[in-house]
Amino acid sequence: MSEFFYLVGPPAVGKLTIASELARRADAIVVDNHLISDPVFVPMGVHRGEPIEPTDQLRARILDVVLEATVAAHPRFSHVFTHWLTDAPDNAALVERLRGVAAQRGAKFVPVWLIADHDELLSRVGNHDRAKRAKLLDPLILRQLLDRPLLPPPDDALQLDVTTLSPQRAVDRILDSLG
Repeated sequence: MSEFFYLVGPPAVGKLTIASELARRADAIVVDNHLISDPVFVPMGVHRGEPIEPTDQLRARILDVVLEATVAAHPRFSHVFTHWLTDAPDNAALVERLRGVAAQRGAKFVPVWLIADHDELLSRVGNHDRAKRAKLLDPLILRQLLDRPLLPPPDDALQLDVTTLSPQRAVDRILDSLG
């Protein structure tokens, strides 16, 4: 059986780093949130100070296509999706939508909620590797974003505090949770 890993956490928590290690060790395909966001964010100048809200409809269309492709993928493929989800009804519905995609694929849905100390996130956000993917680099903006509560994890989610946990150990914990 394949897996549908779903890593949720705030910016700079290490979603892509953990997803990449998980993909390597579980032979999974990474579909990180920037795959969906950047085709809209980059041309619309979001990382140059433009607001994110006008991108919602375009990003939703891209997500629809990505999920359609995921459902169409060969059943042997596992996937690792990443997102930052604030506590909002639309985001709770998205989790259930992705759970449904996993079910359509016959894959095990593995939700993982990642958290870290805010000071640690603020120290990570300026990392130059983040610029390669048009990620948030401004600690002042991150500080504002961290005021928004994270969507509570579903009952079956693994919750990991990665403040001091290495990506390798985080993946160990994720893989151990599979039973």
